[in-house]
Amino acid sequence: MVFKKLKASLGLGGGAGVETTLNSSDVRPGETVSGEVVVTGGDLEQSVKYLELALQARVEVETDDSEYNADRVFHRHRVTEAFDLQPGEEQRFPFELTIPIETPFNVVAGRELPKVKIGVATELEIARALDSTDLDPLRVHPLPVQEATLQALENLGFHFKGGDLEDGRVQGSQLPFYQELEFHGSSRFPGINELEVTFIAGAAGVEAIFEVDRRGGFLSSGGDSLGRLALGSTPSPDLAQSVEAAIQHLGRSRGLFG
Repeated sequence: MVFKKLKASLGLGGGAGVETTLNSSDVRPGETVSGEVVVTGGDLEQSVKYLELALQARVEVETDDSEYNADRVFHRHRVTEAFDLQPGEEQRFPFELTIPIETPFNVVAGRELPKVKIGVATELEIARALDSTDLDPLRVHPLPVQEATLQALENLGFHFKGGDLEDGRVQGSQLPFYQELEFHGSSRFPGINELEVTFIAGAAGVEAIFEVDRRGGFLSSGGDSLGRLALGSTPSPDLAQSVEAAIQHLGRSRGLFG
């Protein structure tokens, strides 16, 4: 009898079942996702220490000699504190989960970015044994000002290639990773091979980091150039002109555009 209780407390037998349902998987950063967690008792009475939701992202980690993917938890939401679960009992816990404003997006113009995985995992702790469910995927859409910036880049002739999440911190960001969006060069900017964009969102608004890969020429050796542009919280009437001016400024470095 003692052994059977021990197995249950360690999650090795007679354990609880957990199922999380999201009312909608489509969301923008700063919005709220609602849903319900259903916990079902197993063969034995169990004491649950807490029930928690964890936002996770799949990020690319680079070392000196290898590259691999890892899951990074970047936000937690406590659904409930301790409760007892009787054998076969079903308990339901509704929740509202606010998506942090810095959360990267993985849907652009209705298309999902296959390398940007964002989702919700449900964690249940019973006597120091932590059980985590599979990830419930989220479709995170860009903020309006991010969407407007992407459209401005397309209008300038930069064609979107794709995006991923990179391990590491960017100045001004609270996340342990950053999103990198890649664009093909534009015929309007003949000195630029590629353009990379990273957004940093916060309470004061959104900032875009532009990095251009420049072609070398007779009077220049090429290389990368980096710049930052404050976009505000909502698209401004002159956003497109500001984006164009920022890229022109980067391209002019070392005389590429005269």
